Amino acid sequence: MSRRRAARLGAAAIAGALAAIPRPTHAQAGGDAAAAEVLFEQAIALMRQGNYEQACPRLAESQRLDAGVGTLLYLAACYERLGKTASAWATYREAADAARRHGQADREQKAREGAAALEARLTRLLVEVPADSAAPGLSVRRNGQELAQVLWGTPMPVDPGAYTVEASAPGRLPWSTTAAIDPAGGTVTLTVPPLDAAPPPQGAPPAAAPRDAPAAQTAPPARPAPPDAAGMPAQRLAALVAAGAGVVGIGASVGLGFGARARFQDAGAHCDGDLCDDDGIKIRDDAMDLARAGTVVFLVGAAGLAAGGVLWFTAPSPDAGAGTRPAIQVGLGPLGFSLGGRF
Repeated sequence: MSRRRAARLGAAAIAGALAAIPRPTHAQAGGDAAAAEVLFEQAIALMRQGNYEQACPRLAESQRLDAGVGTLLYLAACYERLGKTASAWATYREAADAARRHGQADREQKAREGAAALEARLTRLLVEVPADSAAPGLSVRRNGQELAQVLWGTPMPVDPGAYTVEASAPGRLPWSTTAAIDPAGGTVTLTVPPLDAAPPPQGAPPAAAPRDAPAAQTAPPARPAPPDAAGMPAQRLAALVAAGAGVVGIGASVGLGFGARARFQDAGAHCDGDLCDDDGIKIRDDAMDLARAGTVVFLVGAAGLAAGGVLWFTAPSPDAGAGTRPAIQVGLGPLGFSLGGRF
């Protein structure tokens, strides 16, 4: 069975009234026409077998991939056989509009006749929100989908079935109800009641006391802990740092001494007693430089170790008063550690 397909613009005149009804959409130009044709043929075969549950989704997808007036007419008929009267009515209307724009008078007439036949059988759901129920920030949902405020109080064509209407607002307890829509037709009305105020969350601050209430007695501030009670006194910590640096310096000086001795031994191959060639002189000079550096590093390390000992033994006990504490100043200069202050 061949079909003429074309892109459509959409039925703007009934879009607002049918916003909540599922409708097949259209593919852009260049859609997958081959896949659409396969789905269409499968759907027709399923309809002949009376399997509308599987036929309708295939027709809807075929229409989305490659739109055509003929597909819309079959989809509307499939919805009608399935008992989805509102979906069938909306699809017939859509097909009539598309046929009119494409100059297909016979298909337009057939679509309008199908929509008119369903008009009296439509079931509508009316969600009312009275003025005293319209709390600030109120949100109304139908089967999980937001219901726009412009649709409150408007009877909407719906397919038969169960519909859950929910309402929520900031600071209010949510509300919900479920209604069964009978296929016999008519209008079912659901009214959103005023939402109850939500209780304050646990741990919320208590309400403010009246102005004339007596002022509550406030406890005196806690006495601060001694400055050194939380850990080691700062002077003893400085003593450990200085002593550690001194130990490192002494160890480094020992290493430099061994290095100087090794260099002197290397010079033996270039010297005969105190007489040395140029390489021997250079090696002995290097050894002397290492020896001098080791001496300086040793003195600095020894000074750091001594300063650490002085700082440790002059540090006050944790419970000593501020007025009895000695003032210590430690510095590191080019000649080693400097120690000064009041003991």
